[in-house]
Amino acid sequence: MGSGNDILDMYLYETNTLLEQLESIVLAAEKADVFSQDDVNEIFRIMHTIKGSSAMMEFDTLATVGHRIEDLFFIIRENSMDIVPETERPALFDVMFQSIDYFRGEMEKIESDQPLDKNIDSFLANINSLIAKIQSGGSEPAPTPAPAAPQPAEAPAQTPEASTGEAPAGNADFPYMLQIFFDEGCGMEHLRAFMLVTSIRDFCMDSDFIFTPADVETNAETDEQVIQNGFLVLFKNREDRDQASTVVETAGSIRSCQPFDYQPKPEPEHHPNLEKPAPAAESQHAPAPSASPANTGTGAPQHAKESLISVNLSKLDQLAAVVGEIVITESMVTSSPDLKGLKLDTFTKSARQLRKLTDELQDVSMSLRMVSVSATFQKMNRIVRDMCKKLGKQAKLNLIGENTEVDKTIVDNIGDPIMHMVRNSMDHGIEENVEDRIAAGKDPVGTLTLSARDTGSEVIIEISDDGQGVNYDNVLKKAIKNGLASPDVEYSHREILNFLMMPGFSTNVEVTEFSGRGVGMDVVKRGVEELGGNVTITSEPGRGMTTTMRIPLTMAIMDGMEVSVGKSIFTIPINNIRQSFKVTAKDIIHDSTNGEMIKLMDNFYPIVRTRDLYQLEDGHTEVEDGILLWLEAGERSYCLFVDELLGEQQVVVKQLPAYVNSYNIKDYGINGCTLLGDGSISIILDVANLYSKAHNPY
Repeated sequence: MGSGNDILDMYLYETNTLLEQLESIVLAAEKADVFSQDDVNEIFRIMHTIKGSSAMMEFDTLATVGHRIEDLFFIIRENSMDIVPETERPALFDVMFQSIDYFRGEMEKIESDQPLDKNIDSFLANINSLIAKIQSGGSEPAPTPAPAAPQPAEAPAQTPEASTGEAPAGNADFPYMLQIFFDEGCGMEHLRAFMLVTSIRDFCMDSDFIFTPADVETNAETDEQVIQNGFLVLFKNREDRDQASTVVETAGSIRSCQPFDYQPKPEPEHHPNLEKPAPAAESQHAPAPSASPANTGTGAPQHAKESLISVNLSKLDQLAAVVGEIVITESMVTSSPDLKGLKLDTFTKSARQLRKLTDELQDVSMSLRMVSVSATFQKMNRIVRDMCKKLGKQAKLNLIGENTEVDKTIVDNIGDPIMHMVRNSMDHGIEENVEDRIAAGKDPVGTLTLSARDTGSEVIIEISDDGQGVNYDNVLKKAIKNGLASPDVEYSHREILNFLMMPGFSTNVEVTEFSGRGVGMDVVKRGVEELGGNVTITSEPGRGMTTTMRIPLTMAIMDGMEVSVGKSIFTIPINNIRQSFKVTAKDIIHDSTNGEMIKLMDNFYPIVRTRDLYQLEDGHTEVEDGILLWLEAGERSYCLFVDELLGEQQVVVKQLPAYVNSYNIKDYGINGCTLLGDGSISIILDVANLYSKAHNPY
């Protein structure tokens, strides 16, 4: 048996997964302005599961809300979407979104060990009001009536014994019976009973079974009768009764389902066709709703064995850590100083095989952590939907490459940056006035495109819109007002766009629900940089804006180039290196501020000297003695001067201790460290921040 925490974790995982499915269904249905029958069935199943698991966990308020939504979709399920008046459909979708938000909010409280909201009366009132409106709107005859129920004369009469809890009367022509009782207080028992009848009709002809009360579909007054006596279904064939048992077991709000067989007495006293039945030999007590009978007579559909398992992320973290230590240890063994100068053919062959297996182990362990960005992307549909309603704008979201996979840790941390990017596009980008878009030759409905693609070493996520783009003058004025820019300096468009990612920067004059609080693009920049990535912005006035995030696929193990500067060893990510080359002093160009540059492919690139940047005591000072590495990170491109290239090495990224990070060491272009094969430590350089520090040392 698992611990209480294990059960709670599984409840949270299952419920959050179901809520994601539910939101996806409701978003698609709102666009189509209708719930398909499959949608209704799926929502009914989701809410039934949430209700049951919440009740099991004793989260009574969650179970109550789930129960009422289940009731709502029970009505729709039995009458089709036609029962919902068109005027009430927006309210139906709104109630579903409110329900999703309610459940998500309560899940967050459970995760943070906070008390749940006990006051759900107003929320339930909204749901009950909608149910009442739907029922009143659906009182007219439905376009496609259900098959006629058997005539009351055919059904067995209720006997006084049934109301006292004894076995129900039987019928010689329909000797195989099921007596069904629903959960106490579940409500709408007559409709629940008729739902069972509809399910039974899927495999059993009307002439092969009868039920009582016979008018459960149309007569709400039969609720009390069903509560007192149960709902009785009688079959001609045992096989049909067995299959019906399986159907009933999987239905919602079933308290008990007991089979009985008709057995006539030798001398019937009053009713020659109705006698007390004996309980069926095969089952005296109804199985739990989750149970599955071994023999169903007609062979109920069997589910294939599930080939997926859920694993706690902390276990995967431990696995990654162990694999990382194996990589380091393998490097230590094969690079041992004791082996220098020795010709060991067998050892070398075994070492190559060990490296191959280590690489495969690393690939497998990393693949276990890779998950699709689909769920994160799909959540943005809700953001766009809500903002369209509240801002009075028209926009749609296109998703591209949503099956791209990245490390689970990264997926968990890119949600907020992407959300801010989407909100920024909706708030600042998409025009409020549709006429302005039409005048500019655009579609009246704005388009946001969220895309992801895998380059092999990093994932590139872009959010673009076809809105009005960035007003460079307004941004510059705000930057000057905030003291971020000087009125005497002429800034390029790229530099002006970078102001947008400064902390506290916002061009909104008014504080709204979405903008103007000084929280925005700086959150995106900080969040992405914490993942080892970078953010760039491009914009064309009148045509739109694009924000690009570049994030490494995984943060645990990387391919790096080891370089030396004096006695210090640094590691540079391979994917940031474009080229390495030797130069002479005459190739170096000095600018007016005494900086150094070099010309490559008709462009000039600044040179950063590692020794000077980190104020190292030793290392080459003459360019002829060292080597230049041409590096790129986002839109930054420059050359780094080092002493020597030591070679490519697969390294395990180790985060620096908290007390070191408290000195903002990442701002100095240091991303972490790694342990080399000989036991020495190598600093891993952050190419983007290293350039920033070199040009803004203070």
